[in-house]
Amino acid sequence: MGRAHVSRLIAGAICLTLAACNPKPAYRFEGQPRALLQDKLASLWDPQLGVSTSGTLYLLGMYDTEDVKSRLGFTMSHDGGDTFMPIIPVSGPNASITSHGEASARLADGGTVLYALWAETSDDGDSRLLLARSLSYGHSFEEPVEITHQTSFASFASLGVLPDNSVLAVWLDGRDGKPNSETFSVYAAKSTDQGASFGQNLRIASGACPCCRPSVSADPNGKIFIGWRKVFAREIRDMVVSTSSDGGSSFNEPVRVTDDGWNINGCPDSGPSLAFLNGRLFAAWMTEGREQRPRIRLAWSDDGAKSFSKPEDISGDVLDPNHPVLKTTADGKLIVIFGGREPQGNGSWRKSQAYVVEVNITGRASAPMPLPGSAESASYPTIASGTGHRLFAAWTQPRGDAQATMLSRGRSAE
Repeated sequence: MGRAHVSRLIAGAICLTLAACNPKPAYRFEGQPRALLQDKLASLWDPQLGVSTSGTLYLLGMYDTEDVKSRLGFTMSHDGGDTFMPIIPVSGPNASITSHGEASARLADGGTVLYALWAETSDDGDSRLLLARSLSYGHSFEEPVEITHQTSFASFASLGVLPDNSVLAVWLDGRDGKPNSETFSVYAAKSTDQGASFGQNLRIASGACPCCRPSVSADPNGKIFIGWRKVFAREIRDMVVSTSSDGGSSFNEPVRVTDDGWNINGCPDSGPSLAFLNGRLFAAWMTEGREQRPRIRLAWSDDGAKSFSKPEDISGDVLDPNHPVLKTTADGKLIVIFGGREPQGNGSWRKSQAYVVEVNITGRASAPMPLPGSAESASYPTIASGTGHRLFAAWTQPRGDAQATMLSRGRSAE
């Protein structure tokens, strides 16, 4: 055996134990992101992305024009993001949409049906969840249907299209609140007619952190997983996952993903993200833990969320990492995108930007790769995968007194 081969084996063994040796994801992104529909809209923010099997790039977000204030709208691109169609309204003209922090709208692609989910505040101050669907591949959306009932608060929602094409909405709900209560309940409702109507509101659990969005995923056989941040005794706020094996009619007692032991007297406004790939359920989340050190963690379960692996810290030396989003790619990989700040030794604060981590089939994560940014800080980045090893990332950043949605496109370099 040659000396060079031995050296490579030794280096490889060392790098298996050192996160710093992990290579960065093998993607190349555009040199600079660009603002979308900048010449047509006063503001466009809180984007959600999707990519159809034919390569159409979908975008759902809040927008303002000179005549319209804070309306939920949809647009799409048929040329890989070079140009976008004029934005069309999804919500009503006078609706008061909730879109802040983790309470922004959600977009889901059901193949022949597109779904938009959002929270809306009524004149009496109550909030409810609404869903509108498009049966015309995004050229128009139907009148929305209400998902929630008998509640004074419903928001921080997620949406999942299940293997049988039913649709599941999951959210934080205040109907079970007690006086001086500082937690909400996790609720879910299912549609079996492609979003034309929803069934009963089912309480999954109480004691959820009140501003941390729950997440939903499913395996190919229809087992459903819901994850959220639970408030344990002594203000410990850690992640749990509950599972349904009967299509969402009932859920088991939640399983704690890991004992981070994060003691915080208040909601961190940061929920988990779930994704299922190759027989494995992945969970990503932000915590400061007992060490009071912010980082993004990743764990997985190979037994249907009965137990989870020892978590890995995947944010490296990125400062203030937060709001991870897990996405499976069209070529069978797992991508994590999150926001954070590049470390700097002189104590100054750099602007926040988007970072991407790639996770291979064994669960090993790459080093975080910063996406090319611009002069302003990025918030709540999200990502979508297309065919041909393409990635599309988007986020919100300030533009004077307005807000802009920035798009960055990448391709695999392998």
